[in-house]
Amino acid sequence: MKQRIQRGFLLLALTWLSVSALANEPEPMLLSATAQGKNMEQAVVALGQAIVNHNYTFVRQQAIDSRLVPYAEEVRSVRLVYFCNFAKMDRVLRLDPRATQLMPCRVTLVETPSGVDLIAVNPAWVSQNVPALHGECQELKNDYLAILEEASL
Repeated sequence: MKQRIQRGFLLLALTWLSVSALANEPEPMLLSATAQGKNMEQAVVALGQAIVNHNYTFVRQQAIDSRLVPYAEEVRSVRLVYFCNFAKMDRVLRLDPRATQLMPCRVTLVETPSGVDLIAVNPAWVSQNVPALHGECQELKNDYLAILEEASL
């Protein structure tokens, strides 16, 4: 009887360990890519083309401190690029108005000595506790990754 209980616990423990090993890794907070050897202008052009290629609309770009300091004093090595797919935005906003936290899409470009880093907040990370939006945000995350990858080539 004691052996049977021990086997049962062992089997239960092995099952639990195998299930927990298959659990999804937590979503990263940021998505990023590096455009090696590119300057800021080249990276912005490449990002704009990748945005259009993935059925999004370029909205605007600006320095990170735009309108906070005089134009001549703006930081040129950090830029924000905004874009949107208005059909997706409409669909997501109908699901849950909290989706405004994710719209429009935004990528931060940071010029470094080796190139330009492209960084975005992971929409799947933001939506982890909002089941109604999580599927759409997973799709948006995949779009972000494809855009970042294409822009960094």
